[in-house]
Amino acid sequence: MGNDNMSENNKLIFLDVDATLYSKEQRLVPESTIKAIHEAQENGHKVLINTGRPLVYFEKEILDIGCDGYLCSNGVHILLDGETIYHKTVPETVVEQIKRICEENNIYGTFEGEKCSYFRDHNVDFHPHYGFMITAFDLAPYMAHEFTWDHVENPDKAIVFTGPGSNTSGFVDALDSISDAMDYIRIDDTQYEILLKDHDKGTGLTYVADHLNISTDDCYAFGDSNNDISMFKAAGHGIAMGNACDELKEIAEYVTDSVNDDGIYHAFKHYHLI
Repeated sequence: MGNDNMSENNKLIFLDVDATLYSKEQRLVPESTIKAIHEAQENGHKVLINTGRPLVYFEKEILDIGCDGYLCSNGVHILLDGETIYHKTVPETVVEQIKRICEENNIYGTFEGEKCSYFRDHNVDFHPHYGFMITAFDLAPYMAHEFTWDHVENPDKAIVFTGPGSNTSGFVDALDSISDAMDYIRIDDTQYEILLKDHDKGTGLTYVADHLNISTDDCYAFGDSNNDISMFKAAGHGIAMGNACDELKEIAEYVTDSVNDDGIYHAFKHYHLI
């Protein structure tokens, strides 16, 4: 499975999207970040996105950067140089169980897949990040989406939110009923990602490194959130953004500036990737 085009000096760089690559406040990728990515590629390194987002949830400006690969939906869907090298989806019976658990506990969110994102509704006020995601799709109609759970098909994962009237403890307890098939990550007390068992950003990173015959010691992971912890643990180098959560900063090898203060560019310089 090795790739003879990569020399022992080439590195693999993995970037989370929201609040790492992409500024949520400005809804754009900073120019300095795009410059850093292209310079790193010119130096022979591969730059890959490693995100909880599904393939369908990429603004055109992110795709236009021209990264070398995309690890989508927390490691369950991996594309490298335009080809899918790994993909698994949530079984239909499990999708129905997740829907029931959410509906019984007043939990809202999105089933995310390769071809479509399925929102439970269009309530931008239920939870800030749920509203952020809904607005992102409203602003980019070319990203396929539905505001109903009536036609969910072959999702990679689910991201769900608590809000007014939610029974959070009942929801978390109910997740035990699907623990043979699914894991979950608590992003914070109001936000959870429900993932296929034994898949996360770290397993995705390791899979790509093995595929390219590159040591994980030569992998650089950039992130800001709890769901980046597995990626940091898998990579030789974990770099937290200045705006990252404290839990991630504590295990980071290096903390750079925030996404809005050229953090990616400064860290690439720090590690001599550019």
